[in-house]
Parts: sequence; structure tokens; C-alpha cells
Amino acid sequence: MKITNNPNELIISIPKGLIELSDIQELLDLIKYKTLVSKSKATSDEVQEISDEINQELGKLNEENLREDK
Repeated sequence: MKITNNPNELIISIPKGLIELSDIQELLDLIKYKTLVSKSKATSDEVQEISDEINQELGKLNEENLREDK
């Protein structure tokens, strides 16, 4: 593995087949999440409230989809 630090970007080289693509995607998602959170002015309580609302709506959609599939 190799990390190259250029003026405008950081390049990480990983040999093919060393890590599953899904694991690399999870790492990229985590980096994106940390970037977004660092710019956010929302409190932890506000984030939790939004997260709860999203989970409730997703639950409703999943229930509806399961009923339609029967």
C-alpha cells in the first residue's frame, strides 16, 4: 500500500484483491460522513431526531413493500 500526498489531494494505492471493494466503499462512505459532519452546525440531539424520523419512514416503506409483494 502507498499514500501519496499531493498539494490538492491524497492518493491511496491498494493492491487489487487485497481488500474487498465493499470494504473500500465503506471507508469512502465514512470519510464522506466525517467531512459532512465536520461542516454541520446541527447538535447531536437534532441529528438523532432526524435519524429517528428517517428510520420510521423507512420502516413504513419496508412494511408497504412487503405487503405489496404478497
